[in-house]
Amino acid sequence: RWGRIRPLAVLTCYFIARSGSAVEAMPLSFVRHGTLVAAVRRLEASRPTPERMLEHNAVLVTASQRATVLPLRFGTAFHSEAAVTQLLAARAGELAATLDRLDGKAEMTVRVKLEPDQNAAGCADEIGRVTRPLDSRSEVRTDRFGHSVLELAHLVSRDQVGEYRRLLEEHGLEATGPWPPLHFLPQFLRMPARAERAPRAAAHRAG
Repeated sequence: RWGRIRPLAVLTCYFIARSGSAVEAMPLSFVRHGTLVAAVRRLEASRPTPERMLEHNAVLVTASQRATVLPLRFGTAFHSEAAVTQLLAARAGELAATLDRLDGKAEMTVRVKLEPDQNAAGCADEIGRVTRPLDSRSEVRTDRFGHSVLELAHLVSRDQVGEYRRLLEEHGLEATGPWPPLHFLPQFLRMPARAERAPRAAAHRAG
């Protein structure tokens, strides 16, 4: 007879950074490979909760205020440290180059409710001409009232965040941030990685 099923544990991965940076003082575990570290925490592989999402985002914001980090989406998890090390080793060159590219930069978010006849691409271009971001991403979403909303992610130097806000405010717009630059990561980092499949026998153990 089977006893109580024990939840499997996974390594939730928060971000990747350079080794020796201030983030290593945070109360997390770190997997190291060469000049890279990945911040992890072992948690039960249970359903995502709002509390866990808030905790994940809080860790990313705190880390990004201490050093340049590559933030990983909520839900990125691995079954073992070996799997994390494998990612760091296989993508070491790309990860180091991305850390260099994003050094000293942050993401700012702007949301604009579009009028029925307003062109989203034109609106995005106009805001870009005003704020002059280093890079940008845009997407049109539908809010809960059925309105079209343009969402802009702008990459901005951290020392220019105040000027960026001022330029927006002159045109009646506001931004949220600074955030970790999630929208400016390589594609392989932007999608959550599923935890490795554990051996089937480990999923059912006698209590």
